[in-house]
Amino acid sequence: MHEFRTDDTAVSPVIGVILMVAITVLLASTAAVFFLQFGDETGTSTPPTAAFETDYSDGSSDTVTFTHESGDSLDTSKLTIVVNGANVSDANERHKVSTIVTQSELSAGSVIEVSNSTLPVGSSVNVDFSEATIKLTWEGSAATSSTTLAEWTGPDA
Repeated sequence: MHEFRTDDTAVSPVIGVILMVAITVLLASTAAVFFLQFGDETGTSTPPTAAFETDYSDGSSDTVTFTHESGDSLDTSKLTIVVNGANVSDANERHKVSTIVTQSELSAGSVIEVSNSTLPVGSSVNVDFSEATIKLTWEGSAATSSTTLAEWTGPDA
């Protein structure tokens, strides 16, 4: 009878190739997880979609009202009112909406009222917004990610 010869010399290159492929796949998947994780940290969150209606009331102290008509619910901690051109310098700043309204989330029907009583200018100061521009902006998780949701321009601006 014939006996089979055992020759292990061909096994070594095959195992070497399999190990090299396994190491390459492992390194590629590790690198992919590492770099994709950095992509999540860039803060590129999608801005919400919302429609606002603005109303202006002039009197002894002007009031601009932003009414959330429709769209996504909004986290007030990510919303900012930006005032430019008002007659009171303290009003011409960025104001967090969370300090103006009491609710933590705005949904359809919610109102943001911008006036001397809601801005940190003092209730005895008469704010004139007739020459001002007021923007409602949404701030993303990255400092540079900002979207204007609504803008109002005074009648004399």
